[in-house]
Amino acid sequence: MSQTRSTAMANDAQETSLRNVVTFPKGIPGFEACHGFVLMSPEADTGLQYLRAVEGPPASFIVVDPRQILQGYRCELSEGDRERLQATPGAPLLWLVLVTVEADGTIVANLRAPVVINPERMLGAQVIPHHCLYPLRHVLVSAE
Repeated sequence: MSQTRSTAMANDAQETSLRNVVTFPKGIPGFEACHGFVLMSPEADTGLQYLRAVEGPPASFIVVDPRQILQGYRCELSEGDRERLQATPGAPLLWLVLVTVEADGTIVANLRAPVVINPERMLGAQVIPHHCLYPLRHVLVSAE
């Protein structure tokens, strides 16, 4: 393969990956220096995905669609959060919750403060939606 073709392919891959970067203008609480993340899925279809920082300190978060945990999961964004995400009313948004493995092996999901992504603008934020009564620490798997 020629060097020109190899360079063009590398540039195409870089452009594609840059298009897949979700910008979190304020970062994620505790990781405010990380503004760009990619959402990745493992090959096995477990429903789990992860957000991996592409800039700033190394950071990676396990995430899942909250409706896989609670079928009726539903929250509403405040007008301020909708503006932050540049989301028009009715725009499709991707809702994800952070999953944590605690020191004792308990696996919990933060249902109260989901990560919301506007795929049209590739903007994301961790929010605390209006009228969200879900727990910060919803146990998925108890330590044995």
